Amino acid sequence: MAASIALATLGLASCSDGDGGKKAEPSLTASHVCASTLDASAAAALEHMGDTEAFTELPGTNDSGKPNKFSLKRAADTLHKDMTQRNQCVVFKSGDTTGHPLISVDFSAVKHHPSTTTGDSDRSDPSRYRMGVYAATHGTTGASLYFKCSTQNPDESGQSTPYVEAELVGLPDQLSAKSTGRDRMAVLNAVSRAMAKELGCASQASLPYQVPSAQAD
Repeated sequence: MAASIALATLGLASCSDGDGGKKAEPSLTASHVCASTLDASAAAALEHMGDTEAFTELPGTNDSGKPNKFSLKRAADTLHKDMTQRNQCVVFKSGDTTGHPLISVDFSAVKHHPSTTTGDSDRSDPSRYRMGVYAATHGTTGASLYFKCSTQNPDESGQSTPYVEAELVGLPDQLSAKSTGRDRMAVLNAVSRAMAKELGCASQASLPYQVPSAQAD
């Protein structure tokens, strides 16, 4: 999953700026990316991850003419869509010319979540956190968080899913060597808390204000 998100993000970054990338995007502080969802600790974590205090978001529009820039409402409305149609938060380091994002955050509606008691052979090196129904960082670039939130699929009348999956992917060539798994989880948790509130399920999501210590498998 993480690799596919990264590849999709790179594709968006390379082809979605309608003016051919000639217009420089305005710099944003960490507290203003991802629809201003990062609190002070999450903003500091993002700065640590990128070793910078200036960022930009994905410019342009998608194939439907909707802005690529992250919006809680657009992300909530596209939870049940294919990954290429979902509204993601894609953050770049300001002034970077590689076209590679620092991170991308994606939300999707899911029917199941990984087990909290058995090993997860599809994910490398997880460190788990007691939050949501499942939360873990993976390797040196990824993090995932699942929380309770029943949502209706508008394309399948009467069908709903019980969970939301939040996935953060960082690119190795953009992440600082000093960044940590806790940094990734702090950012992902902050955006997820805002998404749970947008979806009306903050009370059942079990997402704390402060990220607890990781529990290595």
